[in-house]
Amino acid sequence: MFPGTFERMLAEFRDQQPPPFCLSDAFPGDLLPMPMHITGLRLGKKLRPPVYVPAASFRRLMNGECEAPADAEAGVFRASTRIQTSIDRELGAAAEGQLFETDTEHLKEGFDALSVYIRSENYLEQVSACLRALAWTGFGKKSATGLGHFEILGAPERCDWLDHAPGANGFMALSHFVPSPEDPAEGLWRTHVTFPKFHANSVSNVFKGAIIMFTPGSVFRTDSTPPKPWYGSMIPVPRPEMPRAVHYGLCFPVPLVWPSEPQ
Repeated sequence: MFPGTFERMLAEFRDQQPPPFCLSDAFPGDLLPMPMHITGLRLGKKLRPPVYVPAASFRRLMNGECEAPADAEAGVFRASTRIQTSIDRELGAAAEGQLFETDTEHLKEGFDALSVYIRSENYLEQVSACLRALAWTGFGKKSATGLGHFEILGAPERCDWLDHAPGANGFMALSHFVPSPEDPAEGLWRTHVTFPKFHANSVSNVFKGAIIMFTPGSVFRTDSTPPKPWYGSMIPVPRPEMPRAVHYGLCFPVPLVWPSEPQ
């Protein structure tokens, strides 16, 4: 559909000046992560991360408000188990009487959609097409069993307010990311160790290894320097079948006003 686009995007990702696009994590409805310099405040009881706030409240936090909004909430995702059957290696079919449980997560009642944010100057149509294609197969762990499947509910909507905060002196990450040596280092963050794999067994060695990433909601100061539209890095994971393969580790930053006194 887009001849030459994929190779061109890979080249731009490797150059990283700037990358062709940035993607956020997926968040429930219009909720966004609470910046970590706000989470020390109490809302009657301690909320365990991740803590989310509606977009309207998040905009106030972007602009320097320090008080945790009353509509912040945690526990948006529910844990459950799923029973599956093992596959008999000789028959290639379900093994009789061999059942096991796998852990899963789902949105709690009242949420029926996830939102993903895209920042791109030239590739919005191509990224949207990739997401539509991915919807056919699903993604992530156990996608072959039906988990990770989704549908696109509508055309992309503009959200320019995520790009601007007057007087911004810091940023909050809307995605898991791997910092580059040049990224700001003063801030508050949490880390997550992930063990990603190549999608759909496309290479003989599908495991990419362990990768430590900062989580959404992590915040960093830029002080007198305006926040950039992207941070983070791409991680080379070459394989004989894909010698130029990279793992996405970029940050989708949202500019914010960080109070002069830490909260």
